[in-house]
Amino acid sequence: MGWLPEVQVDNKDNFGVHGAIAGISGCIAYAKVYHNYNAATWAAVSAAFAIIFLRLNFSVRRDHERLITIETFTAFMWVGIVGLIAGLIAFITYIVLGATHHEHGLKADGYYVVCIWSFKTLIWGVFTLMSARKFRKKYFEAFPGLVQERVI
Repeated sequence: MGWLPEVQVDNKDNFGVHGAIAGISGCIAYAKVYHNYNAATWAAVSAAFAIIFLRLNFSVRRDHERLITIETFTAFMWVGIVGLIAGLIAFITYIVLGATHHEHGLKADGYYVVCIWSFKTLIWGVFTLMSARKFRKKYFEAFPGLVQERVI
């Protein structure tokens, strides 16, 4: 179509958008319909990390002049590590809570549903960490002359 701008869509973008939409809709559904506020909270956290992942990928794609500094990629890596650790701790915690409360099956108001959303948070943390690491390596190890230093 001549009137639409040319936009290159990547699979990472599709996964990120779907993850953000799933997290936001899961947050609303588990809070309003099922009154499972633990699942709603972790769905919102999962959506937030999916949006951070999208922000990283969109920033790199639009950075034609290579203006992103190494500190920015390091910050995204730390955000990914925080998501990974938070998701892992929540995943283990809610599995233990589900087991100690003798929960059977996957109930909408149970603990095992929260495990799904905390696992998604863990995955978005891993995706953010690995993407930031890959982009950092691509920017600053492949082209050592392009390393930007922070101006004090």
